[in-house]
Amino acid sequence: MIKAPLLGLFSFLLFLAVHVAVFRGVELKERFRALEIIFFSIIPVYLIGYWLIPSGYMVLAPLGPTPADQWLSIGTVYKLTWWGNFLAGLGLYAFLFLGYCQFYFIVDRSISVRIMIEIENTASKKMNFEDIRGAYSFEGIFRRRLGHMVEGGYLKDEGGFYSNTKKGRAEALLFRFLKDFLRLGKGG
Repeated sequence: MIKAPLLGLFSFLLFLAVHVAVFRGVELKERFRALEIIFFSIIPVYLIGYWLIPSGYMVLAPLGPTPADQWLSIGTVYKLTWWGNFLAGLGLYAFLFLGYCQFYFIVDRSISVRIMIEIENTASKKMNFEDIRGAYSFEGIFRRRLGHMVEGGYLKDEGGFYSNTKKGRAEALLFRFLKDFLRLGKGG
C-alpha cells in the first residue's frame, strides 16, 4: 500500500505549513518546543486519515487467495500488512521531522552559517578575524546556548552558577560514553 507513505508525507508537509505560519505570525521564546507541539499535534491528522481512507484505496498490489498449504491465513496477512503499513507511514513522518530538526538547528544555531552571513552582509564580501569577532560575540554564543539549555531543562541557573538537571546529567553521561566509545575527543 502506498496510503501510509503518502499520509506520512502529507503529514510532514502539513507540519511544515503550520511551522512556517506559526513562526512568521507569532514571536516565540521557546521555538523548538513549538516545533515539538506542532509535530505531535499533526499525528492525529495521520491517524484519522489512515482510518478514514479505505484499505482498498492506494494499494500497489492486492493480495490474492491464500493457498491451502500456507501457514498464515489471509486475515492474519491482512492484519500484519495493515499494521506494517500504518507504522511505516507514521515512521516516515517521524523520520522526516527528525531530519528537518537537523536542518532547523543548522539554520538557527550554526556558527559557521552565521559567520558566512556576516561576511556576505559586508560591502566588500570579506572580513578579517577581528571584524568577525566584533560582529559575532563569542560571549553572546555562550549566553544563548546556556539559555537554551536552561529552557530545555538540561541545566539549572543558580545565581550565575550552572548545574546539570537529571535530564542534563543523563545526556552528559550518554554522550560522554558515545564520545569515548567512538574516540571523538572533547569536541565543541
